[in-house]
Amino acid sequence: MFELFAEVRGTGPAVVLLHGQPGSSADWAAVAARLDDRFTVVVPDRPGYGHTGGQAGGFRENAAAVIGLLDRLGIRQATIAGHSWSGGVAIALAGQAPDRVGGLVLVASVSPLEPLGALDRALAISPFGALAAASLNLTGWVLSLGPIRRLLAARLLGASDDAAAAVTSAWQRHVGQSFMTEQRALVEELPGLAAGINDIAVPAGIVVGEADHIVPAPAGARLAAALPRGRLIRLPGAGHLLPHQQPDAIVAAIEEISGSA
Repeated sequence: MFELFAEVRGTGPAVVLLHGQPGSSADWAAVAARLDDRFTVVVPDRPGYGHTGGQAGGFRENAAAVIGLLDRLGIRQATIAGHSWSGGVAIALAGQAPDRVGGLVLVASVSPLEPLGALDRALAISPFGALAAASLNLTGWVLSLGPIRRLLAARLLGASDDAAAAVTSAWQRHVGQSFMTEQRALVEELPGLAAGINDIAVPAGIVVGEADHIVPAPAGARLAAALPRGRLIRLPGAGHLLPHQQPDAIVAAIEEISGSA
């Protein structure tokens, strides 16, 4: 089992924030800063990324690692928020250990109900995946350059240069192989999570950006409809990087779901 590095801050009901693919705990900085005055906020680097490093794993392996982290921290139950790829981790966690999950907040999340496109399937195999992995490693080096990082902060993340530096540092640790491993899980493991969707009894907020071109909003709408206590939260004009672009909306969803658990 992976042992996750995690930043833990604040006191109160526990919230776990899981970053996407690729990424790190720094992706959640704006959200965590808005929660830690009333929640215990746990923000791990997932296997294969950031300070955790090591080998990446699939959805169930990531879920088991989160359970191990909760055990180490003495947290019985938490609201689990997952962005993009990690929405699948949150779903797997709710299936594997339902007593540990008080609620779900799925942010621009992948969905086991949706057929995967040709690009996602191609990126899971060589040579396409290998080319993508090499590109990601090169991107990490490019993003380490100050002027490009500041442009990213201003135009894409809407964050400070310091925040962008924290985000891009995770891209300098050979994330390409982790990306490929997770693409294989997307193809081989994600569809199998659909079988347990109707058994997830906790409240779930599904947050979608209506201008998201990575995971289109209709996929989130179908996921919300399939979850017994699912609630769709639409963000007009928002894209895929919601933890950076719409932190207040995500905080509101976490507060609502945590209060309704």
